[in-house]
Amino acid sequence: MMRVQPSFDTGFTSTLKKKLAITVFETPVSAPPSPPLEKCKQSFIRVQAAPLLSPPPPPKVDLFPVQRASHDFYHQQPSPPSPAETDPIVAVIGVGYVGTHLVEAFAHHYNVVAFDLSAKRLLKVASQLDALPIEFTTNASDISQASHFLISVPTLLNADKTIDTTYLRSAIATVEMYAKPGSTIVVKSSVAVGMTRSLVGPLMHSKRFFVGMSPERVDPGRIEPSFENIPKIISGLDQASTDSISALYGRVFTHLLPVSSPEVAEMTKLYENCQRMVCAAYANEMANACEALGIDGFEVSAAAASKPFGYLPFRPGPGIGGHYIPVNPYYLFSTCEMPLLEHATSMSWERPASVARTFMKSLIRPEDTVERGRMSSDHLRILVVGIGFKRGQSVLSNSPAAAIVRTLLSEWDTYVEFADPLVDAEEIKYCPKMDTEANWNEPYLETFDGIIVSVDQEGLDLSVIDRLRGVKIQDLSGRMRRTFQGESLPVPTILLADFKEKMAQ
Repeated sequence: MMRVQPSFDTGFTSTLKKKLAITVFETPVSAPPSPPLEKCKQSFIRVQAAPLLSPPPPPKVDLFPVQRASHDFYHQQPSPPSPAETDPIVAVIGVGYVGTHLVEAFAHHYNVVAFDLSAKRLLKVASQLDALPIEFTTNASDISQASHFLISVPTLLNADKTIDTTYLRSAIATVEMYAKPGSTIVVKSSVAVGMTRSLVGPLMHSKRFFVGMSPERVDPGRIEPSFENIPKIISGLDQASTDSISALYGRVFTHLLPVSSPEVAEMTKLYENCQRMVCAAYANEMANACEALGIDGFEVSAAAASKPFGYLPFRPGPGIGGHYIPVNPYYLFSTCEMPLLEHATSMSWERPASVARTFMKSLIRPEDTVERGRMSSDHLRILVVGIGFKRGQSVLSNSPAAAIVRTLLSEWDTYVEFADPLVDAEEIKYCPKMDTEANWNEPYLETFDGIIVSVDQEGLDLSVIDRLRGVKIQDLSGRMRRTFQGESLPVPTILLADFKEKMAQ
């Protein structure tokens, strides 16, 4: 095993950025200054030149009729080299959440080059995967040794909710510069329908690349099914591209599903994620109606989930967070008119602020007044529990709890603190973090006027909150609910006029 120091070629990166506007980041932030080389000498990234593993039995493949996007070009192309016959090297462009999964999965079967401009990120991932044949690098020229390229950079939104393709275009330009003719390029990032063909398709002709799209199906925090056992959708701009991707993926994934075009693959990913957006928005709307009727929305959700057919279980919550689901609908809006999805998306983005406002109004006394655009809250103390975007996650991407905190701080004169063992204090500098090891107890928690439980984060015993007295609790996680079986709950009598009035509040 040899040790390779990460490369920091400041001049090279600067030239690249000026000429090609190349910026491939794990997260959409400005490029950090390159650390001094003398500091880097203390941190090495390991590369193991291990022999390739023997290929497993062929994966199960659902034979879909494959539509050739360019029939003439297909007949001009040579047959793609089979990874079983050659010695391929796979380059993963962008080592964020998805990229890390790709690096690990493919490194069990191929030699891998993991490229990202964030040295901090690479060192972290390298420390977790140091036994695998992986070269981690911040130097774009190192990907020139690869034969297959998996692009997994972020596709985010601009402030006006239009799609930001900066990172994807930069990654494609980087691959175009260093990839050899006959290389295979697979877009893994979420994109609008038609984007793979429009951005990468021209390279299939000019550079003689094999080009395709294979959307990721990764659920943060989920253990089963494993990454390799999730059915993998693959597509190519022509049959040769599909064959090349299928041969590459065959060693890694147990079940492949070729579809007829990249557009089908792109739409499949959006269809999956946008369905979750609609269902989550519906669950929250039902929870609002239940609250107005004096019914526990979580009990209704749990009871409905007992139906073994015709129902997809979804629980109410603080809103939708994460890298993809809050963002993906806007990829569809760029090409389609979808009023139902637009309404669901708007409701989900507004949900955290709505929750915060409703909660604060329930705490503020009638004699409090509006002053200078803010509600006078007499310096109430509020605790938000669980700031990660979901249970078991420290990631804050589109976190509903973080949005709740921002609303509380911007609209009221109140003290806000957050409790989450997985999230570092430096991640939310505008809000103090509770020392949960020292202060997660009844005496300290009872110093707050209100507690919003956004996520039942790992490492926190919510039964402590159940025992509090004189503190208003808003449980958006549903985990603090007792078992409803055997409990005699009063049946509320609500007139239609009363219901409409409560829903309007």
